[in-house]
Amino acid sequence: MYSKKSINEFLDDLSSNNSIPGGGSAAALSGALNAAVVSFISNLTIGKEKYADVEDEAKEILKKSSALQKEMLEMIDKDSKILADILKGYKSGSQEKVKEICRDAVEFSMDMARKAVELMNLTLSISKIGNRMLKSDFEVAAYIGDAAVNSAIANVKINLGSVDDKKFVNKVKKEYTMLSKKSDELKKEIVNLAN
Repeated sequence: MYSKKSINEFLDDLSSNNSIPGGGSAAALSGALNAAVVSFISNLTIGKEKYADVEDEAKEILKKSSALQKEMLEMIDKDSKILADILKGYKSGSQEKVKEICRDAVEFSMDMARKAVELMNLTLSISKIGNRMLKSDFEVAAYIGDAAVNSAIANVKINLGSVDDKKFVNKVKKEYTMLSKKSDELKKEIVNLAN
């Protein structure tokens, strides 16, 4: 499990010529990094006299970002499992099996994209009330978070090509377009607050 390994071990595995882990695991790590930066800003806001009036809100943001960081770390391993299943499906030669696995992969990556947008909302919340000494970190979280959203969506798109349920495909496309747009709007608002 990568949540128990060093950053170097993960990066070594990702950069190797092995098929696993892949880009989906990198997307999940981006989400975990966003969550960690939100927690960092929250922790350096909590306990500061200047920010006493927003302390309860900062604690609530911290609670949510910590939970999402854990979920995103778990998704690094879950994505590797899904990728392994996809590769097995292709090797089996069963088109039905591939379609089934790819649909599961789409749903998994959509869940990741939704969680990443949730983190972007938390980034905006802490940027509105957080320690202004960390305003460059507001931007860091925004850029990493937006990358997590759009990286998850990239994995949705590649696997959606193997799904032939048109109603499902159109529904997913509509949702990921909305999520990408929302993330971009949040990113711009956060960057504006930082400056």
